[in-house]
Amino acid sequence: MSLKIKNAWNKLRFWLSFLLLAFYLVVGCLLLFSPIWEDILPKGRTIAGAVLVLFAILRFYVAYRRYKNKHQKIQSLKMEKQLIKEEPKNVTAE
Repeated sequence: MSLKIKNAWNKLRFWLSFLLLAFYLVVGCLLLFSPIWEDILPKGRTIAGAVLVLFAILRFYVAYRRYKNKHQKIQSLKMEKQLIKEEPKNVTAE
């Protein structure tokens, strides 16, 4: 059930999207649950952390839907090809 990515640029974009997802989650959790940037952002730290975590969740959802749609499209194209191959056998000459 794996999806083959042919182009090297697409592979790089695929892995960088997951890297950014992890980055947003880590920085958001650091802002929310640790006192690391308490001096720099005393009041907006929790809001910024929540925004980063929500943005990471949104990016994950978009990437998941993109993968699922691509997988479904590949499956439907395979079924369509099979139907086209079988169609000439079922057609009778008039």
